[in-house]
Amino acid sequence: GGVDVRDIGRVEPWDVAPGGLPADAIGERRDEAARRAVRRAAPDRPPRGSSPGEEQGFSLVVLAPRDGVDVHAPDPATTEPLIASGTPHLYAGVVEGTGVVGPLVLPGETGCAGCLDQQRTDRDACWPRLVAQWRSGRPRQVGACDLALASAVAALAAGHALAFLDGQVPSTAGARWEVSAPGFDWHSRPVWAHPACPCAATEKAKEENTSEDGEPRETMAGQQRSSSLSRRAHAARRSGTWRAHV
Repeated sequence: GGVDVRDIGRVEPWDVAPGGLPADAIGERRDEAARRAVRRAAPDRPPRGSSPGEEQGFSLVVLAPRDGVDVHAPDPATTEPLIASGTPHLYAGVVEGTGVVGPLVLPGETGCAGCLDQQRTDRDACWPRLVAQWRSGRPRQVGACDLALASAVAALAAGHALAFLDGQVPSTAGARWEVSAPGFDWHSRPVWAHPACPCAATEKAKEENTSEDGEPRETMAGQQRSSSLSRRAHAARRSGTWRAHV
């Protein structure tokens, strides 16, 4: 498989961390420094060649924003192209003392950022206005980030990404895992498919929970997860040929 990293800006001193970007990368472009870090993780793997004119889609996109608002309240508009193309994507990030991994979005199958936004609006009608205030007219600043917390989030995100690329369905599919320092107790919050979201995941859920004669049937969450979603995971890539975008 292959990993493509896209980022903006240059490496700052606070970007340096064990297992991440080295100190000698300060001042370099973030995307180039990150690509070298990926290559260092697998030094014996030869570069992948590509056939002329061949454009292979990504098997998974990992979204890891530095902005705290985007971590806490991911913007559905950002991933509209991924939803439209059916590209699976996983959210991960740290905001202040809280780390978040998930949801892993399988377009049309599991809840997405739009579903999460709709859920929050259902609970609080002022939610859209609140998010708009957070995003408007505020200076972009580098937030404090606990290194141990960031490492824990990165490790879980990488593990779940690799599990998906290996054909499994990690627990972030349709859920957000959250952890806070200093306790580091992980807990999961479901991201249900919402009927008002255009991603159509709720229609898929209705189809799977209805038998052939049109009557609702009882389902075991684990059994449903391991059947329908794992079929999607296996279809997302052929073994050894996946491409991940971070």
